[in-house]
Amino acid sequence: MVSVLLLGGLAAGWYYHRVTGSAFRMTYEVSGAQYGTAPYFLWQTPRPLPVYQHAAIGDYYRALLDRFNASRTLKGYLLSAGQRFKVCWQFYLGPLLTVPLLALPWIVHQRKFALPLLICGVTAAGIAVEAPTLPHYFSPATGALYILLVQGLRQLNLWRRRTGLGPAVVRAIPVLAVAMILLRVTAVIAHTRIEPVWPRGDLQRAAALRSLHQLPGEQLVLVRYSPKHNPHREWVWNDAEIDAAKVVWARDMGEGRNQELLQYFRNRRVWRIGIDDDSPKLESYEPAIAPN
Repeated sequence: MVSVLLLGGLAAGWYYHRVTGSAFRMTYEVSGAQYGTAPYFLWQTPRPLPVYQHAAIGDYYRALLDRFNASRTLKGYLLSAGQRFKVCWQFYLGPLLTVPLLALPWIVHQRKFALPLLICGVTAAGIAVEAPTLPHYFSPATGALYILLVQGLRQLNLWRRRTGLGPAVVRAIPVLAVAMILLRVTAVIAHTRIEPVWPRGDLQRAAALRSLHQLPGEQLVLVRYSPKHNPHREWVWNDAEIDAAKVVWARDMGEGRNQELLQYFRNRRVWRIGIDDDSPKLESYEPAIAPN
């Protein structure tokens, strides 16, 4: 375990060193310092809003700030905490794996399970004082959580041996879990949707990129967003070595403000695409490039 963690730490440090210049300065810190205003913890003070060159970036960070400010009120915090609990519960447990936790009152009195209980409790407390939270933030405590679930099954197995209720429940949980897997696999094979569609990435962007890679020469794509654009649907991201990339993506800033970019990439074929259109389509872009 130590060897794996050491290797992972060295790899992450090398990555950060190459990207930010320091093995101990993470990439999100650079992004947050340049664009962000909402802090990570509820007791911190927001920074002043910077001047955003693009509406999509401004909308994204202003939404984070609004969420942070709402979480600092009692009502907002309780609503946020309830939503976080619901998302994490759905992600890690669901109704089926909640059943073993009925034995939690007995587990807390068993000294050998003090460490997994402490790990889960400390992780949950850390998440509780964060402004932004996603399910994977709890991932460091996943192993400890499932240790408690297994012990919960063992405790349930001891209940009501005369009636057989406890052992029956314990046997039913893995059977139902396997049945759910088989049901989902069967639904996929039968092309039957039994749950909400899960996002599988932006297939339209992937199709556009594939067609651009088939063209000769290097390409530049100006991406146009509508005023009602969803900032979580981002098309502008590039290879680490942007100048050497076959395709470069950039936000469309209008005829005048595009000039500097077009001058820099003057040897590339330029395209424009409106991704919020009903059918996003690459269109050749032939602006008048100002002389040097």
